[in-house]
Amino acid sequence: MHVKIILGTVAASLGGIALCFATAFSADELPGAIPDVLTLEKAIQIARANNPNLRVASGNQGVTEARVGEARSGYYPQVQGRLAYQRATANIATSFGGGPVTRNTRGDTFGTYLNNATLNQTIFDFGKIRSQVQTAEFNLQSARYDAETALQTVVVNVQQAYYGQQQAQRLLVVNQEAIAQFQKHLDLAKGRFKVGVAPKVDVTTAEVDLSNAQLNLITAKNNLSLARVTLNNAMGIMTSRPYQVEEPQALEEVPISLEESIDRAMRLRPELISQRALEQAAESAIKTAEADFLPNVTGSAGYSYNGQEFPLVWNWNVLGAINVPIFNGFLTKQQVAEARANLLATKANGDVLRNTVVSDVSQAYLNLVSTKERLQVTAITVVQAKERLALAEGRYRAGLGTAVEVTDAEVALVNAQTNDVVAMSTYQAAKAQLERAMGVSIPMQGGS
Repeated sequence: MHVKIILGTVAASLGGIALCFATAFSADELPGAIPDVLTLEKAIQIARANNPNLRVASGNQGVTEARVGEARSGYYPQVQGRLAYQRATANIATSFGGGPVTRNTRGDTFGTYLNNATLNQTIFDFGKIRSQVQTAEFNLQSARYDAETALQTVVVNVQQAYYGQQQAQRLLVVNQEAIAQFQKHLDLAKGRFKVGVAPKVDVTTAEVDLSNAQLNLITAKNNLSLARVTLNNAMGIMTSRPYQVEEPQALEEVPISLEESIDRAMRLRPELISQRALEQAAESAIKTAEADFLPNVTGSAGYSYNGQEFPLVWNWNVLGAINVPIFNGFLTKQQVAEARANLLATKANGDVLRNTVVSDVSQAYLNLVSTKERLQVTAITVVQAKERLALAEGRYRAGLGTAVEVTDAEVALVNAQTNDVVAMSTYQAAKAQLERAMGVSIPMQGGS
């Protein structure tokens, strides 16, 4: 009889295994970076230091910070200097009177020194520069919360991978205990067969059960290796160190209702805060575009020091101007229309995002409630399966039961233990997912 142990659930719970390590950090190059028993806090700490997605988010934030400075540069004067020397000919082609002239094409040249400095300053532009700066600042605020989103995503990925390895470790123990149990049953069957109170088929059945359990153990070991690869990738490191993770802690309750969870998500989710900043940036961009309908006042000053021979001649100039837009092919009108359409699209994206957040929180909350109920049932099932196995073994020793009954009880116990392990890991993952859906920041408590 073949032993049917639930291992397919394990592979599904571990998720996809990403084998590309896009980071230059290697845990093997950092002695002591990965302890023998890795805590969840330490795993998160390593991920914050090494995960490349966080560096990408930091780089994007740096870009938007620079753009704020670019926008503010419009407040300041623009100063340019020029030092030049020009060599040219002065051949005459015609005269101003239109009469014939003697053409001079001898190629004589002369040199001119051209040195000047200019200063340009926007004096008043009806708030165009101010709205450009506000747009850049709102985009920076959005980028900062995008970085927070990236951090929370990295943290929840580490949590999921951590619980996946935790599950794989526990299932390995379950399969090792199953082998010991099947070996015990095989020894019992051999003893009963030897004294002539059990048929040979009992021994053969026990041997098949043991072989199947050994195959399942091989699968469990491979699942543990794959889970470790997934966790390494989530932390952003490369290591071949066969470390362990901590065993599950006591079950933690989540004393919060669905309505409270959604309310907290609406206040804390960094994606929503980023979205609000993007909407403000889009509104400010409309003001920037509309400012092109209005005149602007500029001033400039210059100083030159030019001539063909020394001493050079100096000159200066000062200019104040009012630049009035009259017609530019309806360019400004279309730019305003584009900015308004962009605002409408941005707000619509916000509505989509809010609906998504409500859906995420609701699903995570319901999954948490369901997995909690399932965990309570699986714990009872394990106790019942142990009692069933004890009774089946007692009946078999007394000659009242069959080897099939014992095998079925053993398989039922392994399945019950497997279900209990998966339920615990699923509950922990669901709890982490709910925290992520609510936008709860993960406080760092330091690693060990």
